[in-house]
Amino acid sequence: MKRPLLLLAIVATLLAAAPAVEAASRRVPQGFYGVMWDRAATAAPDADQAGLWNLMARSGVESVRTEFSWAKAQPEAGQPPSFAATDPVVALAAARQIRLLPIVMATPAWAARDPSRGRASPPTRNEDYTAYLAALVRRYGPRGTFWKERPDLPRRPLREWQIWNEPHLDVYWHVQGDDRSAWAPEYVALLRESKRTIKSIDPGATIVLAALADASWKVLTRLYRAGVRGSFDVAAINIFTARPGFVIAATRLVRRVLRREHEPRKPIWVTETTFPAGKGRVSRPPLSWQQNWYTTDRGMAKRLRDLYRLGLRNRRRLRLHRIYWYTWASGYDGQNDLFEYAGLIRYGSALSPQPALVAYRRSARRAQGCRKTAAGVCG
Repeated sequence: MKRPLLLLAIVATLLAAAPAVEAASRRVPQGFYGVMWDRAATAAPDADQAGLWNLMARSGVESVRTEFSWAKAQPEAGQPPSFAATDPVVALAAARQIRLLPIVMATPAWAARDPSRGRASPPTRNEDYTAYLAALVRRYGPRGTFWKERPDLPRRPLREWQIWNEPHLDVYWHVQGDDRSAWAPEYVALLRESKRTIKSIDPGATIVLAALADASWKVLTRLYRAGVRGSFDVAAINIFTARPGFVIAATRLVRRVLRREHEPRKPIWVTETTFPAGKGRVSRPPLSWQQNWYTTDRGMAKRLRDLYRLGLRNRRRLRLHRIYWYTWASGYDGQNDLFEYAGLIRYGSALSPQPALVAYRRSARRAQGCRKTAAGVCG
């Protein structure tokens, strides 16, 4: 069976298996149910991508986080950035009423402080990065040229921008010299200039702090010491831990820092979290926390249910406005990357929904109060 037909068959099977959901009041803000869009699916044929996004919308996905790579868009100095890689994903999201959160990152070699570090190098000049940001806002923002060129699409301007990812980790922000804390003031300077640039074009835009991983509350404290106050609208964390309750605990600790730093009303978004179903598929991980973290297909579905149940229970008190599952689609292949076993959809040599997709869809429908169509509206 060809893949687009297979995707239609998958949707039909999921709908047939789903219990009836009566119209009910909505319990979550728009976008609460999110996923990450990355890996092989982003390079899939157009028909496959359309089918995957249709299934996303039907499953209750209301927000998608994905990388907008500066390095790919502007590989040569002095050339205008290309939108060839970003136009299609903006169109896919808009057609399904899905909010898109771009992570704007990855320095091209010509702009990098240390080109030998690849995407891990911060820019030499922040204004080169913010020039790319400005081009994105002028392309996809409220007055964006993209919407004039695509009158066939629902007008869904991008209003949310995430400035980099995990800058406290060397793999994303390499610092020179022996001062391992130098990333903080460097990143704060980039964030401030980014906010100024974006707001000058779209005053109503939302500036999302780079996702902070591991002990995110401690990392956020370091950023406040470096002067980050007032430079962002939403705090973001990436948390990978053995129990769903620990995700909520990390959110609570981040909320405590925001209160202490006199910014108590800022929302928190969990922009990556997952429980990969690698058990029985890969060798036992060497690290003890990974041994507790990875699980089976059934365990992944259960932990996802528990994660969103706890998120719903605590969202008002913690101002937890979104949870993005990592990831929508992955290959379920290989031995060295547990994230390859985290997708709600298996996409690669084979294509199939995972048990966690059923859990995600049921949770979303209960919280959203309706069954979604492929257009992203209640049907």
